[in-house]
Amino acid sequence: MNQKGEPIHFHVQAESDSILEKWSVKIQTEKPLEEFKVVVTTKDDLHKPFQSCAFFRSDKDGVIDLTADEPVKGDYDQSSEMSFISSMSWNRKKEAMFVKQTPEPITYEIEVYYQNKVVGRTAVSRTIQPDNVVKEEVGNGLVGAVFHPDYGDSFPAVVIVGGSDGAVHEAAAAALAAEGFVVMALAYFGKEGLPKGVEQVPLEYVDRAFTYLSHMPNVEQDKLGIIGHSRGSELALLYASHFPKVKSVIAAAPSEVVFSGMVNFQPVAKSAWTLNDKPVPYYDIKQRAKDGFSMLYHMVARKPYSNLAGMEMNLADEEKLKQFAIPVEQIQAPIMVFAGTDDQSHLSVFFSNRLEQRRAQQQEDDRFIYHEGAGHFSAFPSNLPNMPQTTGMYNYGMTMLFGGTKETNARTAQQSWDETLEFLRETLM
Repeated sequence: MNQKGEPIHFHVQAESDSILEKWSVKIQTEKPLEEFKVVVTTKDDLHKPFQSCAFFRSDKDGVIDLTADEPVKGDYDQSSEMSFISSMSWNRKKEAMFVKQTPEPITYEIEVYYQNKVVGRTAVSRTIQPDNVVKEEVGNGLVGAVFHPDYGDSFPAVVIVGGSDGAVHEAAAAALAAEGFVVMALAYFGKEGLPKGVEQVPLEYVDRAFTYLSHMPNVEQDKLGIIGHSRGSELALLYASHFPKVKSVIAAAPSEVVFSGMVNFQPVAKSAWTLNDKPVPYYDIKQRAKDGFSMLYHMVARKPYSNLAGMEMNLADEEKLKQFAIPVEQIQAPIMVFAGTDDQSHLSVFFSNRLEQRRAQQQEDDRFIYHEGAGHFSAFPSNLPNMPQTTGMYNYGMTMLFGGTKETNARTAQQSWDETLEFLRETLM
């Protein structure tokens, strides 16, 4: 009810309250052909506030349709497929990563202003873990959680591993479990009992995760898959190269070589992985003085910084690329690779092309998908549909570019989710 006693009604339309379902909001203002400001806010797992704001003119019946009407002005543009959700940002001048790894619901608060006064507000909650999906913490020296349906006899099982940001993708695991999978979101560093960084992580640790899943009564033991993002894609491909039990492999923002370890986002002179208690040989990435000066310049000049130039210089040695390549020819399962063509954190397209060439004779069921214009954090499992999008992160006076636009990354989130389900169903069901 607004301050003059005139009602403001919100009509939320959706097939369900799942984050995976598109939803629309219509606002009945009772004031035809008038301008209103609409502000949508939410918070991520780290309680950072994200917001979008736009001005709308109500139609002849006094109605505003947030998902159909063209804003008069604001943070998003319906004509370019932007939405009041995907366009949300932490600060209009500073970018931040929208961190959503937990399976708890997301609440969006909507406020309507008329002549600079709040005349209506509501809250819309979108679920990630539905009621028919159960979460269980894992044991046996593992760190993570398993999500599985509470119905049926047995299901295929999947392990998801994140990248060097330390993500434990419980939200992705919960969403995937709702589609008929048993899914473990597995941490492999940065948690109690695990290495501090990506350093000397045993491949047998991942194998223990599959052993754990195989002992669950609702898991089909011969239908196992693994999904990795960024540094986790290196782990997923390397594991599948040495352990033939997996029947499906998905690598998002992939690597094609084994890199050195990393602690606090800095390379260290240690192997990232071990096998049979022996370090896996690695391509050492060296921090050059030029790279440090470049980062310092971008920080002082307040210019966005891309990681690509330094990586390209470090990877100019073709012989070392071959020497430390992940032996993906040994993978007996079909693999699917996602690469965003505007990835500013990692040479995803470069590595995807090399993987595709090396796998040409291996599996006709492989898929190499290039999402045009998408960034590093655009595809599943690091991104889910219908959420605020990440293109960069402001830190220590500088914005690190991850790539893509909010519009493109939002589209890629939906596409990669659909592509993931299709691939897993074909290879595991």
